[in-house]
Amino acid sequence: MNQTEERPMAENERLSTIYIRAVELAQTLVREFKITEDELHAAGRYFNRLGASGFFPSLLDVNLALSAVAANSGDAAGTRQNLEGPYHASHPVRADGVLLSHAPAADALALTLTGRVVAVETGEPIPGAVLDFWQADADGVYDRTGDHLRGKVVTDAEGRYSVKTVVPNDYSEHDRDPIGELFRAMGKPNTRAAHIHVKAEIGGRVVLTTQLFMPTSTFLERDYVEGAVSPDLTVELKPDPAQPNGKAFVANFDFALRTHEGVAA
Repeated sequence: MNQTEERPMAENERLSTIYIRAVELAQTLVREFKITEDELHAAGRYFNRLGASGFFPSLLDVNLALSAVAANSGDAAGTRQNLEGPYHASHPVRADGVLLSHAPAADALALTLTGRVVAVETGEPIPGAVLDFWQADADGVYDRTGDHLRGKVVTDAEGRYSVKTVVPNDYSEHDRDPIGELFRAMGKPNTRAAHIHVKAEIGGRVVLTTQLFMPTSTFLERDYVEGAVSPDLTVELKPDPAQPNGKAFVANFDFALRTHEGVAA
């Protein structure tokens, strides 16, 4: 019995329906823009390169992942979900809230991020919630081998958290791969707006994956991930009164989590 025969009929019908609909939409584009056979073949060669590079899933994420999240979460309340991205890892617990494993660059801007974690259903604080942070540094670079600017913090009895880190910078992600090739051909920026990634866990269950954006970014309106940036996920930076040197900031962000079962991560 082949793989198709082994699949439940409902799954086969869903796949067939999606395929037919996708072809119909593509045919509409071909007719609308009078796409030639040569252009179709050029697109085919590009997708061959894209598939061989291993970046096809990334291109789907860039353009469609947030639409998928929205389509499957409906009008769910709480902090908005966002992409995980490619650089999540297993992170240590930072009891002191300091995400830095070594001194930052001399021109890095210090950031103290605080807030509360509350339940959507009741507005009550959630003690013992785990917030898992990771981010790029002031040069837009992720530590991919260590734990610098990575770590977990646990909320206190009032649902409060505090982390000390640096303001991340924008960064280019696909300069040397087929996604960057496509962006250059379209004249589209190949830059992510500066952000901090966060996962929130309750009782070992991930109930939120999102990103917090920095107002210092020059790409908030041009982030290449479709639909990633929004005002509700952009923090407000204020000068840190404890360090009045112009190089330290504070920000507040409260997370509202759905605590019932069945929440997609």
